[in-house]
Amino acid sequence: MSKSPQSVRVLPQEVPRSIKKRQLLNDQELKAEPCREYGEKFLALGWWEDALEFFQKGHDSQGLEKIKNHCLETGDAYLLARLGAPQDPHTWQRLATRALDLGKFHFARRAYKLSGDPDKAAMVEALISGTETEKAQDQD
Repeated sequence: MSKSPQSVRVLPQEVPRSIKKRQLLNDQELKAEPCREYGEKFLALGWWEDALEFFQKGHDSQGLEKIKNHCLETGDAYLLARLGAPQDPHTWQRLATRALDLGKFHFARRAYKLSGDPDKAAMVEALISGTETEKAQDQD
């Protein structure tokens, strides 16, 4: 039985590779507009972490807002925490609810903790423990 070839995503020419990206991010003279452009290119690829780095370097509030909206849609508590700006408890509650809806229990627990709601964080912790127990029993 032959293995099917895995699809390889080729990085478009205009998007910096890892070493060039690091050089750009460390460049003290890099202006805001190229940062925004690189951020948008990474967004188009779905590379949210890379986009975030360029938006942060360029202080691009619109780009950072796109990242925040993506986090709220996908329940990504870790990426939202990396935005650097403190989020209000309501934002964390919204994200936690969305993460729960998507079955992202670890993200939901983190968001509830960051929202200042230890009771809901504990409730999600119990869900995580129960899910892990069920998986272990299924393997027996």
